[in-house]
Amino acid sequence: MPTLLVAFWMALAGARASTVFVVVGVIAGLEYLLGWPAVAYSRARRILRVEFAPAGVPASLRLVRAARPDDWLPVDTLREVRLTHEVVEPYEGDRKPTVSTLALELVLRGGRERLAPLPFGGDPQRLADALEALLGPAGVVVELRTERSTRPRPLSNSGWTSGGSASVGSAGG
Repeated sequence: MPTLLVAFWMALAGARASTVFVVVGVIAGLEYLLGWPAVAYSRARRILRVEFAPAGVPASLRLVRAARPDDWLPVDTLREVRLTHEVVEPYEGDRKPTVSTLALELVLRGGRERLAPLPFGGDPQRLADALEALLGPAGVVVELRTERSTRPRPLSNSGWTSGGSASVGSAGG
C-alpha cells in the first residue's frame, strides 16, 4: 500500500513514468528483502505441538516449534491451559457446513504461548477432561470456553439485479 501511495504522489507531481517504475521497483524490492525474514521468523516460531514427559504423570513439557523443539521445562512452569472452541454455524439456507476450530493458549510462568486456531472435529470437553486428568496433579488449571456464532450472510455487491442482458446500442427491435 505505501508503494502505491508513493507512485500516486509521484505521478501527481509530474514524474516521468520510467522514474515512477524505478522508484516503485526499488521500494518493492526493499519490502521483499525486509519482509521475508519477518515472515520466516514468525513461521519458525510457530508451535506445532506440546510434548509432556513421562507419559503417565508428566514432570516436564516442551513446545515443539517449526524450527526446532524448545528446551524441556518443569511442568510447574505451566500455570493454565486455555482451550477456546469456536463454532461457526451456517445461516438459514447456507449450504456450507459448520466450521469448528480449537485454539490452545498456554499460560506459563514467563509469558503466554498460543497455538493458532486449528480445524477441530473432536469433542473439546473430552480433550479438556484428558488434560485436566494429566495436568491436574501438577496444579495446572484447564479452562474450556466455547464460542458459537452464525456465519454472516454475504452482502450483495451492488444494487443491480441479475436476470437480464443488455448491450450498448441495442434497440431490442
